[in-house]
Amino acid sequence: FCCGIACSAEGHPTKAGNYQIDLLLANVCKQNVTRFPYEIVRLAEDIAGGLMVTMPSQKDFESDLPAGRGGESVGAICRKYFATREDVDVEDRQKVLRLLENLCLGTAAVGYRTESMHGAGSPQAQRIMISRQGNIQGKKDLARAIAGIEK
Repeated sequence: FCCGIACSAEGHPTKAGNYQIDLLLANVCKQNVTRFPYEIVRLAEDIAGGLMVTMPSQKDFESDLPAGRGGESVGAICRKYFATREDVDVEDRQKVLRLLENLCLGTAAVGYRTESMHGAGSPQAQRIMISRQGNIQGKKDLARAIAGIEK
């Protein structure tokens, strides 16, 4: 958000009357934004664990087919082993994991992950523009001067 505000605030009006954002800051913004959805997904998958991809289906949770030694149904067994604390509803836990599954691996992953990566242009193109516009050598020279290092 801050990068988006910065590239706008550091922009300037053009002779044509429109407004040109600061292109260097815009590319820095896009470079940062393209990384975050992948980090969010990585963390979500880490926290959810393998259960996100091995969780029984909704049909299994609703099944009344006898399967247990004591005559328990498939659904009762699923709910029994999927339960955690008493104040956490099994169905709510299942819904959260299905949401994460959808964002990380399912239909929504296309819009969330892939579009996040390439919707603002290729990250490699952004890095090229940053290196062209960033005056990296000038910044190195400034750092040397501040540190008192002669060339």
